Amino acid sequence: MGDNNVPNRELGWPTLLNVAVRSLFLEASWNLVGQQNLGFAAAVSPALRRLYQDQPQELAAAQRRVLRFFNTNPILSGLVIGAALRVEAERAKGLIQDLEGSLIISSLASTLAAHGDMLFWQGWLPLCCLLGFGLTWLGLAPGQLSWAPLVIPALFCALAWPTRVGGIFHGYRLGGQAHKAIKRFHVLFIARWAQRLTVFLTGFLTVYAYKIMPGPASQAKGLAILAIVAVVLFFVLAQRRCPALGPKILYLGLVLSLALTVALI
Repeated sequence: MGDNNVPNRELGWPTLLNVAVRSLFLEASWNLVGQQNLGFAAAVSPALRRLYQDQPQELAAAQRRVLRFFNTNPILSGLVIGAALRVEAERAKGLIQDLEGSLIISSLASTLAAHGDMLFWQGWLPLCCLLGFGLTWLGLAPGQLSWAPLVIPALFCALAWPTRVGGIFHGYRLGGQAHKAIKRFHVLFIARWAQRLTVFLTGFLTVYAYKIMPGPASQAKGLAILAIVAVVLFFVLAQRRCPALGPKILYLGLVLSLALTVALI
């Protein structure tokens, strides 16, 4: 239904697109008290004006509601914002109460924050860094090292931008059931395999670094030892930060990388 059908309190795609663009600045006004609340309020402002354009008192109340504490993973924030707009539309129709809607949004924000951090900050971003590093180092990227600063953000944004912008529309369709998108798109599965692949690439690039390393043999061995220490620290931190990986796959990657490095020394 179109935005002009006020009694039905629905939002059309132009309004949702406007919200999606504004949501890209979600953390521009991050603060210690409400964290992302100012960015959230600024993003949903056009939608609130549509929903309550004939009810100024309800509009003011809605604007106060969205200034409450809000914090979630910025990449998956689209799902939360879209779901919040669906909840607000249902509240405008009188289908749900204020407290019920607030509980839905807070629980969604917490759930998607945990899953988003695991997928993007602990899985996809480290993997993009290693892929960008490896592609430029191996000479597979155009221009080789000159393209290194662009390979990493290009890889990361290839997944992050569609998720962030498209999440607004998908979250609006799902409403309070937006958490089901986690299972539908296999977020945990992708996150775990991204982390495992990161571990494997770390070991592989450590060995490759020693193999092409210039300089005297003593210097190369010293640098190889430093690389081994870095790999060990990475595995330990990964195990502490990502228990879902399981110790077996981490220790296996550690043993293989160390064995190959020692063999080349």
